[in-house]
Amino acid sequence: MRELTISVYFLYEWWNKYFHNTIPRPQYISDDNLDMMYLNRKRFLFDEFGQFDIGEENPVMDGDYVNIVTKYGMDLIPYLYGANLTCQAVGGWMPDFFSRDALSRMEPVDIAKHPFAEWFLNTREQKIKRYGSVKAFLDYESPTNIAVRLRGEEFYSDLLEDPEFSRHVLELSTAAIEYIFKFLDTFPVMPKEKKAANFSIGNCNVTMISEGLYTELIKPFDIRLINRIEELTGRTWTMQLHHCDVPVDRFLDAYKDLPRLTALQASHSTDIQAVREKMPGVSFQSMISPLEMMGALEELEKKFDRAIRLGSTELDFWNIDPAVSPEKLRAMFTSITKSANAYNVTPVFSVIPFVWDELEWAYPQYQEKKRHEPF
Repeated sequence: MRELTISVYFLYEWWNKYFHNTIPRPQYISDDNLDMMYLNRKRFLFDEFGQFDIGEENPVMDGDYVNIVTKYGMDLIPYLYGANLTCQAVGGWMPDFFSRDALSRMEPVDIAKHPFAEWFLNTREQKIKRYGSVKAFLDYESPTNIAVRLRGEEFYSDLLEDPEFSRHVLELSTAAIEYIFKFLDTFPVMPKEKKAANFSIGNCNVTMISEGLYTELIKPFDIRLINRIEELTGRTWTMQLHHCDVPVDRFLDAYKDLPRLTALQASHSTDIQAVREKMPGVSFQSMISPLEMMGALEELEKKFDRAIRLGSTELDFWNIDPAVSPEKLRAMFTSITKSANAYNVTPVFSVIPFVWDELEWAYPQYQEKKRHEPF
């Protein structure tokens, strides 16, 4: 019997409506406050979804999530290159995008030689001292996603109007990612853990361009990143490709020969049979968009059943809106369990009890300085 992972991630506003309506958000930044929120949320998840083996009736401080060292989310690399970041009202950061001239003068940045590395080292030691464990989440995204965070939406027109400049921006983003992998690989693993051997490429912004443009300009950097990580670390890796919650059909021919690819993540409406035919050995992870989750349960049940029947190894419910109540989610999870049982599949629910931005308190009410300038 194969397993089906059901990955669940709620928006900040969802937690506000259904959890913080009775347990107020912390008034100030502290590890104690983060720990307490973690324990309380585990109990809340048990109360709401315990029938699906979610949450804990008697929450235990196991150090998960709260032991993560993270900063600036997907805008860490822009920050390393000197971008000013502004804390957004909705959470997270927004960089001041770079001009063409500024990017043209830049050379790749090595995180190990940047003042940020000292902050990382200090925070890492603090986490180990407090929890006895630590995990790093330096969000490197992908060559394309970071290129857009450096240049803004003008990067799309750059691809058409000036391929050489676009390659330079992709070089900046790819090299910075490679340096991050090299930096993280220097640290010893914690007891009972193994050296990382799989990673993700997040091609959310690739969905905005043609497959031809991807193949010509961007794909070489995806391939280079995969190969270079193996060279830097001296071991074999596997790669998961995230294509966001849109169909991936038109990119299958471009993606099918990417090295080390073992999992493809995209909309459930993708031609999953075509994925299996063109990419044998690659598992498919079906994403349900936030808007779809707001639809009628009867229609959702058909989508769940199709995804499971066609062999999806994962159903992803990310960025769940407060319009989707716990009651509706229980009905959705019940439907998934029913379909899984019908196809001799074991559903395993995995719920992230935080919004990633909460782990670094990236909200204006907690940030004394709303605008973070480079070191």
